[in-house]
Amino acid sequence: MSIKNLYLFLKKNKYQITKFIITGLISSFLNFLVYVILYQLGTNINLASFSGYLVGLINSFLFSKIWIFNKSQTNRFNRDFVLFTCIYILGGLEMIIIINFGIYFLGNYKVAWLFGALLAATNNYLGSKFLLFKS
Repeated sequence: MSIKNLYLFLKKNKYQITKFIITGLISSFLNFLVYVILYQLGTNINLASFSGYLVGLINSFLFSKIWIFNKSQTNRFNRDFVLFTCIYILGGLEMIIIINFGIYFLGNYKVAWLFGALLAATNNYLGSKFLLFKS
């Protein structure tokens, strides 16, 4: 993709991209909040990570379908939710792996979460944009 094509794509989709970023930030905040609370309460790190991710997943699906990609009127709700969940489960598994490696190598569960979240967000955006909500 040339620089010109990338610029045109970004210009054409700037509102959608902005909404995706806002939704992602809110979902990531909810994810992180649940993760930290559960971890500090003594929950296993994998369960804390999964629980936080699940809260972020539900928030992301609702906002993606209704607000970002304007697909709330489709009759494919079940299919959309299953595909969305598959995309985000893959991202969640990637996140858990990165968190475990990050804790082992860095010793900091917050930094480990950040690296995991960045990888998962990339997976989730690409999957949502090009597989699920094709427009």
